[in-house]
Amino acid sequence: MAEKRQFLVAGLGRFGRSIALALEELGCDVIAIDANEQTVQSLSENLTYVVCGNAADEKVLHDLGAASVDVAIIGMGDIQGSVLCTLILKEMGVKTIVAVANDDLHGKTLEKIGANKIIYPQRDTARRLAAHLYSDKILDYIDVSDETALIRLKVPDELIGKSLIEANLRAKYNVYVTSIKRGPENIVNPKADEVFQTGDYMIVYGTKHSIAVIGKDYA
Repeated sequence: MAEKRQFLVAGLGRFGRSIALALEELGCDVIAIDANEQTVQSLSENLTYVVCGNAADEKVLHDLGAASVDVAIIGMGDIQGSVLCTLILKEMGVKTIVAVANDDLHGKTLEKIGANKIIYPQRDTARRLAAHLYSDKILDYIDVSDETALIRLKVPDELIGKSLIEANLRAKYNVYVTSIKRGPENIVNPKADEVFQTGDYMIVYGTKHSIAVIGKDYA
């Protein structure tokens, strides 16, 4: 049996709390830390190992064994604290560091000092909400990079009964249907002859411009 991956979650605000609880539910080894004692107490029954401390303190991180984790997730809202925490973990040799940023400048700073992935929760949440409000057929929107995105789209009535090749979405919109959700079934990398059925959802990948166009057409 493969060893469990170990995660450090530094900062238990809304994002940090959610990711720590989700990882714990998946059976991962999670070390969680926050400077607010009340926050730590509120999560003590749900997280196996959660401590009160300053995640921007090298000694605290060393005592936690942070150097041995597979992934560190920095959810601290304080810019100075998140930068210091990132620097310390990078120097400790943590290979994968995921950090939350408040804005582009914060994100660029974290990226330059070694964070492997930057997450913008407020911006991403706003985009998901905007996409959903724009069309009730767009159920989710996820940034993949600065240029590309994924959306989960309810298959429109005009495509029901058509195969992927008949729908011709790749040629028409320059997007790729990466999977089709059909009830409990998830059809990954569907074949060209896969026929859309009533109630299907499709995960579509493409440039943000292409995603906007297909979203508009099927609104």
